[in-house]
Amino acid sequence: MKNFFEESGFLKTTIQKNVTIERKPQVNTIWHWVLLVLFGLLAYGSMTQQLLLIVVFVIIAAIVKGPLMLLWGAVYSALIAFFPPLGLLLSLVFFLMNLGTIAKSWRISITSAYFYLVPLIGSILRAILKNEPSYAVLIFVSVSILGLHFLLNWLYKNNSLSRTLTWSIISVPYALLIMLLPTRFHRVKSNRKLKF
Repeated sequence: MKNFFEESGFLKTTIQKNVTIERKPQVNTIWHWVLLVLFGLLAYGSMTQQLLLIVVFVIIAAIVKGPLMLLWGAVYSALIAFFPPLGLLLSLVFFLMNLGTIAKSWRISITSAYFYLVPLIGSILRAILKNEPSYAVLIFVSVSILGLHFLLNWLYKNNSLSRTLTWSIISVPYALLIMLLPTRFHRVKSNRKLKF
């Protein structure tokens, strides 16, 4: 079977000329500034304030991911039940989409580690030093925010979107919590079986 797109030079050049995807600079989006503000709050806050903010992140991610995952699971199951060949096609599409995610994930992992570990290190240092001057804390927060800004710019140059990046970083504590929960539930189930 012929591939008309590849053989037709006119069609190919017309589509390439008329279809352009222009993204505004990701540094100018609200999501970029939301990440910087949240990071600043984490870096400036005490250990308890950091934990409270992380709990808020977990709650937001649970509210968004929980019902949406249930809804998507129901839609996906219905599509596969009524149109079985569609299941193979959707699985292939999701596999290809995940290949791009895997390539980007190491960069996002580095940025997420910076986002959560730098404020933690700062609060540990403040707890050890105890009587640090306020200008030292402000310098630490400013330098940390600047470092995050450069990390985010690096990600934007590698085709990351600020909105999806914000969601990925905010949902990290929820993902870690979900990874830890099944092992605990599995232990509880195995202990109950032994009692009976």
